[in-house]
Amino acid sequence: MNAPLDPATVSPAKASDAAGSAMPPPKALPLSAPTPFTPTTLQHGTGLLKADVYLDIHAGRPVIRKDYSRYAGSWLAIPARLLLHHEARILERLRHWPHAPKVIGQAGKLALLLEYVPGELLSEAADLTNPIAFAQLMAALASLHRSSIVHNDVRGSNIIMSRGRVVLIDFAAALYLPGGRLLRFLLRPLQRSDIAGGLKFKTRLTGEALTPREARLRRKPAWMRSLQRTWKRRLLPRLKRRLAPTGRRSG
Repeated sequence: MNAPLDPATVSPAKASDAAGSAMPPPKALPLSAPTPFTPTTLQHGTGLLKADVYLDIHAGRPVIRKDYSRYAGSWLAIPARLLLHHEARILERLRHWPHAPKVIGQAGKLALLLEYVPGELLSEAADLTNPIAFAQLMAALASLHRSSIVHNDVRGSNIIMSRGRVVLIDFAAALYLPGGRLLRFLLRPLQRSDIAGGLKFKTRLTGEALTPREARLRRKPAWMRSLQRTWKRRLLPRLKRRLAPTGRRSG
């Protein structure tokens, strides 16, 4: 038989090991369940082929989820999917451009995950005077146009002021029109429309009035105003009425 350990002749390390072997093992602490995250709704897609937009979590970080899932099961899922892929392709072209969010990936066939850009929308900005932001916005639009891309929906709710950086969002209506005379012919008035959208904020952000040249640019060509008026007042309401029963069945 082994003789009992004599505390006087055993090293402290061995003594503690011997004492520890006689003690019951400590009980494992219960692991707390992770707190479930509820996505925050940022926008309800109330218009035709408009996405629901959520602040969500993906791979442990916040993302924006642009979701067309309410069209699942209806024929509108096809154009919604095309719209999603179109926006993703445009943003992939701009992945190194600092004024657009980056594409993270897809969540199913009808949801696009985008980089979360912290900040405030220009339409909701508390600081109304910001000449630097206006200069950066106009420079960003000029840079975008040099890449043969037009945003096509420049407004306050699509511009984020993020820590001194202007970021354009919602590229669903954006177009890439490279080369070719016909495409260049279309590109110029669309670029002018983008610039007009940016000039809308000059007085608000800088306190300065538009110059005569800027005032001319601010006015859209007559043919474009007529086309937009026809779309908004005649074609779009008819299309919405025709699609309303389909939307109710699929909702």
